Amino acid sequence: MISRRQLLYFSTLFFFYSPLATLKSFAVADGDKYEKRYPLTIDLLKKAYRTEMIASKHYDGYCQKALSEDYQNIAYLFSTLSVSEKIHADNYQKLIVSLGTTLRKIEISVSISNTKENLNTASMKELEKINKFYPEILKELSSESHEQAVKSCMYSWKSHQQHEEMINDIKKYSGVFFRLLARKIEDMKPNYYVCEICGSTITEKPEKPCVICSYPMSHYRAIKRPILLTP
Repeated sequence: MISRRQLLYFSTLFFFYSPLATLKSFAVADGDKYEKRYPLTIDLLKKAYRTEMIASKHYDGYCQKALSEDYQNIAYLFSTLSVSEKIHADNYQKLIVSLGTTLRKIEISVSISNTKENLNTASMKELEKINKFYPEILKELSSESHEQAVKSCMYSWKSHQQHEEMINDIKKYSGVFFRLLARKIEDMKPNYYVCEICGSTITEKPEKPCVICSYPMSHYRAIKRPILLTP
């Protein structure tokens, strides 16, 4: 018959040599280690994640509004940008989890206007990310030197430069005669491709590695044209 002392001994022994228990103990230990080593990096990644998720949801809304106003190609651009922003957010989420931290579900309030105003708002937001948001984050990240965090933010920053250029190519039609001139856009037949690694967004079928992350062109995927969703 096993004594109480022996039972406790074997129970403790089983716990420490159980693969699952070992993995859990390591995960907790690693999480604590990362939170102590990269507290600022984790906070900045969460901030970037939230920003990119908000942008993706807004572009989804802008897309549907453009479709309802019969701006098919503008809707296609907005849909493409939403995919790119979601890739940025997913990259941050994976990093945050790898650092032993969880993400809380965020509530996103989407503000939608007409397509002309949505273009102006999108351009302003992209410029803000290019000139202020990401330069400041990259500067702060340098203090803790987490290589993958810096790389992911750099991917996003360069991708936003592509977004801003694309939006401004269309925004030039957003003057007094927007409705008339925007029809010129609808006569075009654009195609968009997004890199699944970094969110790079291009307008021609890739024939070489990604211009931002240098991964093979096989990581680009063609974005399908969006459809108007009915309530």
